[in-house]
Amino acid sequence: MSAEEKEEEAKERRMAEIEFVRAAYGEDEAWVDEKQTTIHRRLRCSSSDGNGINVLLSLTMPDGYPIEEEAILVIDARINDDASSCTNLRKKAMDALPSLIEVCRLSALEYVGSESIFAVLSRAEEWISTDFVDIVDSSSQISSYHAGEDEIKSKHNNGIVLGRRLIHSHHIIAQSKRKAVVDLAHQYNLGGYSKYGWPGVVVIEGDERDCISYVDEIRSMRWQHLVVRGEEQVPVRDQEELEQSRVLPNKMQELGEDMSCIAERCKQAGLEELFLTSMKIYSKKESVNSDDQKETAESSIQSTFWQYGALCHVDHMRDGKGYRKWLRKASAAAGCTLLVKTCESKTNRPLIIVSILGEENDVKRVLKRWRTSRVDVDSAGKPCLERMMTVLTEGKLSQPKVDIRLDQEDQLIVSGPILCNILQAIGGTEWLNEFESLVHMR
Repeated sequence: MSAEEKEEEAKERRMAEIEFVRAAYGEDEAWVDEKQTTIHRRLRCSSSDGNGINVLLSLTMPDGYPIEEEAILVIDARINDDASSCTNLRKKAMDALPSLIEVCRLSALEYVGSESIFAVLSRAEEWISTDFVDIVDSSSQISSYHAGEDEIKSKHNNGIVLGRRLIHSHHIIAQSKRKAVVDLAHQYNLGGYSKYGWPGVVVIEGDERDCISYVDEIRSMRWQHLVVRGEEQVPVRDQEELEQSRVLPNKMQELGEDMSCIAERCKQAGLEELFLTSMKIYSKKESVNSDDQKETAESSIQSTFWQYGALCHVDHMRDGKGYRKWLRKASAAAGCTLLVKTCESKTNRPLIIVSILGEENDVKRVLKRWRTSRVDVDSAGKPCLERMMTVLTEGKLSQPKVDIRLDQEDQLIVSGPILCNILQAIGGTEWLNEFESLVHMR
């Protein structure tokens, strides 16, 4: 492809993203500058007490975007309210803007060489609805940790308290971060578990003062998003009782990406409620006492893994490997689980089934991005939008999470009966019926 052809294609793809923004948002929500190079998105930052402030996010598309890998979106953000707006919230928003810019830049970097406007806008909206509220709330928690330490000491003459924390991160992927999480726990004599992947979850246990220091130090690292979602304090008489009261491993253990693994470990340790805070499920009681309460907590853990799902049929994939790689990347970025399977059909073309599993907003975000991104190539080998993907069914799931490796390249092709079993295990009779109807139609 010549330089002129590349530039023409880049311009065409930039205009397609601009048209998407105009179609997806109102004129007061998003607009494009006169040069057709910068997209502005007005976002409303709200705190848990109901106050709010406007932020203006600007995404500038450089020459060569989205084809050239070095042509990365230029991202900026600023407060878009007058100075008379809520002073305290305005200050917190000003302090949080670097975090918003950083998460948007990281999102853009994940999609170098392809369209990233939708991914960045989606991440910004997620930051507004989740990260910013956590940042505002946790800003009070940081000081309360240190104040709490003094309060604990005043209540207990020896000042010894067994502490626990559940730390939630947007993701823990980089080897350096994974190593730091474990090494820092060893440094502070803390035990527990670290789950890497999307999302990242760290559970620590040890001396309350060491928990406080660990959280302070881990916060100082560069994270897309990191917040303490749950904590427990247990007063003890002395250091010996503290060691005897531990229920987690004395040394930090790194677990895999499967959330069910850390959930099961926490359940076995009697820390179901602490684990549930990772999904913002909180209980007024400090511990689980009765068997009925334990059963409820266990049920909550099992039912919250795949709250929502979409079962999709893709007519064909010309660049199957690249297409599946895009699906994996988009699903992982949204914290969703992906299923991709193919099986024989009555025609010469195999049936391609794709499913996105996760929380409702995350699944919908992946579907929306799927429809607006160039995920495959056309007959000429040029990147193209997906026009022949059909959502067979979409909605809340009632089935418990199944122990199936859903997306493995070496297990891509399965028989019809096996695929029926997998779909029924995930979505019940409704998913099975939709698949069987599709098979009969073909």
